[in-house]
Amino acid sequence: MQNRHAINTIVFVAFFTAITFIATSIQVPMPAMVGKPFVHLGNAAALLSVLLLGYKHGAIAGSMGLALFDVTHNYVLDAPYYFFEVFVVGGLATLVIHLLNYHAKPQPFKLILIILAAIIAKFVTTTLHNFIMSLIRGLTLQPAIAATFSALIPTIVNCVTTMMVVLIIYPILNERLRNQLFSALN
Repeated sequence: MQNRHAINTIVFVAFFTAITFIATSIQVPMPAMVGKPFVHLGNAAALLSVLLLGYKHGAIAGSMGLALFDVTHNYVLDAPYYFFEVFVVGGLATLVIHLLNYHAKPQPFKLILIILAAIIAKFVTTTLHNFIMSLIRGLTLQPAIAATFSALIPTIVNCVTTMMVVLIIYPILNERLRNQLFSALN
């Protein structure tokens, strides 16, 4: 029985890792002064992983999917950061889930608050990351601030896209898969 549980966990984590990788590959390039930002669905897939698989397994799946994308698409230096970021964003979402007692009494406004907490965390962490990377790349303070502001539009678009996708897809997947996932993972 324990072997079956371990196998199910590995399969679900691998599946959501692949979904996150593929969702990150669906992208629209955006202009910015530093880096090559793009809008993608990977953040939504990573958050869905956390919401459906739980914090530990979901964060592992989401972070591995984003990190694998980075490693295979010449963003190797960013891979550790995005691996870590999923744990921060997913951790805040999980904290809000528990604070709102969402699983006992799921309500749409609670889901909105959970997703808002996650995308606010994503916005803050990504903006700080962009600023620090600008400084690491050799920009002085004022150009680094300007470069960070130039990357705000893609960050905001990614956050809004994540909100819309998760608001639409999570209730559907939660209804159909949550009981199956929990029975397989527990």
